[in-house]
Amino acid sequence: MPQATGTKTPNWRAESLRLTIFLAANIQPKDEGWWSKVAGAEPESKTAKPNRGELVEAGLFQGNALTLSVQPGRIDWLLSPNVSIEENLSEIKSVGSFDSAEKAFSTIMLNWLDACPATVRLAYGVVLLEPVGNREEGYRRIAEYVPSVEIDPVGAEDFFYQINRPRQSEVAEGMRLNRLSKWSVAFFQPIRFAIGIPQGQPNQPLVYSHGGTPALACRVELDLSTAASLQEELHHNSLPNIFKELVSLGSEIAQKGDVK
Repeated sequence: MPQATGTKTPNWRAESLRLTIFLAANIQPKDEGWWSKVAGAEPESKTAKPNRGELVEAGLFQGNALTLSVQPGRIDWLLSPNVSIEENLSEIKSVGSFDSAEKAFSTIMLNWLDACPATVRLAYGVVLLEPVGNREEGYRRIAEYVPSVEIDPVGAEDFFYQINRPRQSEVAEGMRLNRLSKWSVAFFQPIRFAIGIPQGQPNQPLVYSHGGTPALACRVELDLSTAASLQEELHHNSLPNIFKELVSLGSEIAQKGDVK
């Protein structure tokens, strides 16, 4: 919880974590077996389009879904929930508590950055959820995280607040870091689909659904990144420290809210 307000401690769950690197000009990464090296196992699925410079590998890592996506100009790593149709649809899905997910993800990404291709830009993305009982409670909670914005918790609906508060890097001289945050109260209505074949209509599948109990949560989407205007190759040895700084900035917003 924002330290300035002095109320309850944040209870963020991580919906997803992402690392994106934007490649230097003329860099065409090949299949280097990165997913296997990071996860310590073979991916469960793999789609490669060498002529288009595209590769997607995915599988389980510590019970969650880890996806590597390579395309011209960028590489993305995404840690997201492993959702099974047998699970309780009434629960908000996450990869775990923010603290534990952040530690696990940053550890494997720091190891990968040691061997990543030449890079001009880094971006670290996090989506966090804090469950609430209803919309009013959610808006009151969001108001603690964004005290500069006046929110009517009773009469307001469809609240969405986005802001970027750039800072100068403390580890890379002259580098500006973006601190983009998007705040809202999310409504989750789980739906499960089933497909069957009606009698007498073998070519007409029947699709129906039923929903679980809806849930609400405060939601913040964080995008911490080096400035897009800088297109010079980043010194390879500086990548781990820059990434650590982005992770630290994300943790600060999660704990203190929208601070300058």
